[in-house]
Amino acid sequence: MTGLVLELQRDALDRNVRVSDLLRKAFVISRKLNISEIQEWINYELNGYPREEDITPDYRMIYGTPKIWNPYHGWQPLNFGDPKMADQLSSRKNSQAIGELDELVAKDGSGRLYMPYPQHIVNWLMEHMDVPLQPSLLVPHTEVIGILDAVRNKVLEWALQLETQGVLGEGMSFTEKEKQSAHTVTYQVTNNIGSMQNSQLQQDSPNATQSLTVNMDFKQLAGFIEALKGQVDGLQLNSIEKDELCAEIATIEHQIASPKPKPVIVKESLNTVRSLLEGIAGSIIASGLLTQLSAFV
Repeated sequence: MTGLVLELQRDALDRNVRVSDLLRKAFVISRKLNISEIQEWINYELNGYPREEDITPDYRMIYGTPKIWNPYHGWQPLNFGDPKMADQLSSRKNSQAIGELDELVAKDGSGRLYMPYPQHIVNWLMEHMDVPLQPSLLVPHTEVIGILDAVRNKVLEWALQLETQGVLGEGMSFTEKEKQSAHTVTYQVTNNIGSMQNSQLQQDSPNATQSLTVNMDFKQLAGFIEALKGQVDGLQLNSIEKDELCAEIATIEHQIASPKPKPVIVKESLNTVRSLLEGIAGSIIASGLLTQLSAFV
């Protein structure tokens, strides 16, 4: 087989070729063809997705079993009375660089991975346990393989589309006609954004049972909103983000003042507040507010 595109197809079909190496070859082709859309995707895959932005693709959603670490009994299940809460804590998007995932599978092809939750979720869970124990998500190695296969398949699909348009390459170069044809090939990665809501949880232990019920405390929420309003000017937000935050604060205040507040509206506004704060999680002020916010969302 000759030509970069046909070589890329061959490598995509060869499971002995690491996905990180496959992506590097795809990156060379995308640069030579000047296709910026796929270059951006490949860069994220090779270097990891930024955690402060929710742009991680849906195929990187992994599913596992919530666990807590008991120093005397090891990892134990973290069970929930509410299926919705269980579902939300049993899945997370993985943002690691593809090379790290290659290494994880190569080192332990049958092992399990423990994926830590964001710190504000850890804080919330531990605060509501009788005995605070470190929670984490236990992920089977097949979930990581699924991410690698998804990326491999996307590269193969792109290479096949290039061939369909007559883009093959000769040696390490492409003709001007091939470069023009390559831009007729479309590429898109779609994301769906989810959220976590309050619910019930129960921690299993060989010697004890632990339960928790969470209700929306509007008096406590009003206190948090007052604290948030006092910190708005100190947050590292641009003018648009600050306006959005103030609008959500106003919505929440209106619901708190209502004789029949609507929890659904309050939670949606709080989710937006959380997203804005998570975008500046490096800020000490934002981190403190996120910890307080975890009691409500």
